[in-house]
Amino acid sequence: MNFNRYKNLSARLRTIQPSSSQSMPNREARVSWLGLPPVDWSLTLVGVCVYTFVILTFKLNAATVGVAIGAVGILLQKEKVRLPFPVWLFGAFLLWAFVGALQSPYRDYALVNVLDYLKLLVILVVAVNAFQTEGQLRFYLLVVLGCFVLFPVRFALVGYVMGGNVLANRLVSYQMYANSNDFATLSLLALGIAMAVTFSGSTWTLARLGAGFSAFALLVVILLTQSRGAFIGLVVGMGPALVLIGAKRPGRLIVYGGIIALVIGLAIPSSAWERLSGMANLTSSSTIARADPEGSAAQRFEVLKAGWYMLLDHPVFGVGLGTYAVANATYAPHVGMYVAHNTYLSVAAETGVPGFILWLACIGSVLRYAYRIRRHAAPSALATQQSWIERGFFAFLLAATFGSYSQLILLYLMLSALWCSATLLASASPQVKGAARGERA
Repeated sequence: MNFNRYKNLSARLRTIQPSSSQSMPNREARVSWLGLPPVDWSLTLVGVCVYTFVILTFKLNAATVGVAIGAVGILLQKEKVRLPFPVWLFGAFLLWAFVGALQSPYRDYALVNVLDYLKLLVILVVAVNAFQTEGQLRFYLLVVLGCFVLFPVRFALVGYVMGGNVLANRLVSYQMYANSNDFATLSLLALGIAMAVTFSGSTWTLARLGAGFSAFALLVVILLTQSRGAFIGLVVGMGPALVLIGAKRPGRLIVYGGIIALVIGLAIPSSAWERLSGMANLTSSSTIARADPEGSAAQRFEVLKAGWYMLLDHPVFGVGLGTYAVANATYAPHVGMYVAHNTYLSVAAETGVPGFILWLACIGSVLRYAYRIRRHAAPSALATQQSWIERGFFAFLLAATFGSYSQLILLYLMLSALWCSATLLASASPQVKGAARGERA
């Protein structure tokens, strides 16, 4: 009797099991349709996301809170604290900058700026410990893209359509995006993320569709800012990859090319192309004054000459971290206080040749590590995603020859994300462990 009851109960369970399993595909379909990755939440990740939202949108005054949450998360995490080689290089750069500040003719200014850069070191440490899984990294990339597109980009484009947000015929936004060159250069990093999300999936999800539309919006922003540096970064940094994709799939090239041509034709005024065509006059000092009607190119040339003289006079310690504008008023009084508009000359003039080498080594070590890992890794969504982040970063570094961006926080956040991506790619691909050995600390 009991045995028969057991058989009846087993039969019931077997009939119930299919109906419960049928709910699983629906749940997976919803996740797939949204395209949002499963996230292993941590205090460190929450802190970095809060901090990123604050510094990109300027909607809250809680940047310190975000860093504090992230720091507490590091103290509570079970994993070993990450302090990779690039972090040590940046710390060495700051140590050298501090020594140089003590020797600087503008000591007070330099010491204040060293303290500001020290905050970047803290943020760098928190960020490299925040992205321990692919889901965490992917979620953060979506956070960065969403914050950038939904706030400064949306504000700029809506205002432009309404007849505003234009300064000297160039698109601007608010806060730090009020400078059209800075706005365009930061858009290159966001565009790299948008392309990474768009091309790293095989099915169209809400996240991929949003990233695709974001890529078009960012392209329009870059062109409307009329930033020549960002345009060069865009063409050289991302152009070859897009051409290669189009060569492999001509049908997509025609469709995407037609959409891009239509968007550009409707949105970009002729004044933008006239300004960009002036880059042909930048190849000679005798024609540089004709590069633009407002004369900014000629003024920047004078500032760059002043920076070269600063470096010759202070080759070891520089004039002091963050004091380029103050020193320029001494070296080029007819120009006054003016930043270098060249990241590399600015760092070299402010911290000397040793400081410049340390800073460049910090950036270069991450790029080298990421490239080596991806080159040896098997094709995957993570590898494709990382390749576009690298291209966006490379485009940013090219544009940095036309602006002073060594202090931008998003630069170091994306540097951390790129290092974490390469580390995840190495752990997911056994065949690249040999290439990764000795690259991480």
